Parts: sequence; C-alpha cells; structure tokens
Amino acid sequence: MVNLVRLFQRQRGDPARTEFDEIKRLLRCLKSSPAQTRSGVGAGICLANSDFVRRFAGLQTFRHISTPDRQRFCSDLSDLELSLRNEEPGMALGVGLYRIWLTEAVAGRHEAAELLGKELTELSRNG
Repeated sequence: MVNLVRLFQRQRGDPARTEFDEIKRLLRCLKSSPAQTRSGVGAGICLANSDFVRRFAGLQTFRHISTPDRQRFCSDLSDLELSLRNEEPGMALGVGLYRIWLTEAVAGRHEAAELLGKELTELSRNG
C-alpha cells in the first residue's frame, strides 16, 4: 500500500500554494496510487456518502438545516475518519475527502467542489 503520509505532506518553501492546489496535488497522487489504495479510498467515500444520504437525502436538504447540525455532521465525519486511520487508512482518506467536498460545496466554492465531486465519484466506483 502506498505511504499515505506522503499524500498529506505539504510542499515546503511555497507559501503561495492554495488549498485548491493542495487538493489537486492530493488527487494526482491518488490517481497514481495502487489499486488497493484507491479501492480503500473509494470505500471510505461510499461509507460517508451512504451516511449522508441516509440522514439528509441530498445537498439541498443539508444546506437548509441549521449551522450547528451541519457542523455536527462534519464533526461526525471527522470522528469516523480518525477511528479508521490506524486500521483502514485508505477509507479514512476517503471519508476526509468527502468531508472536504461537502464543506466546499456548502461554502459555495464551486471550482473545488466540482473537481472533488468528479474525482470522488470516480474513486467511489472502485470502492
């Protein structure tokens, strides 16, 4: 399995790098990772999405719930991510990417949400 720590390391010496650039870099690394890693990430995405759909049915419903309820769900995803990190690091990464996508989508950062949404859909097919 690919060393997932490498995926989270920020590039040193380039303070102008944006979060969007970091997301793109992470996705490039995932594309070149072994099938087993991509499968684990996909499984994590499916797990997070299943919980999301079960609770909220869709993004529009999620946008209309209270901010504390949205924050609570994102916190639940973070807790799930942390609980998976030691045993299933690929799944943990998938849950974390799903949480980032959800945050970007709700915040209206369309470029990042669209890129992540497309990639998460592709990765979830492998999960």
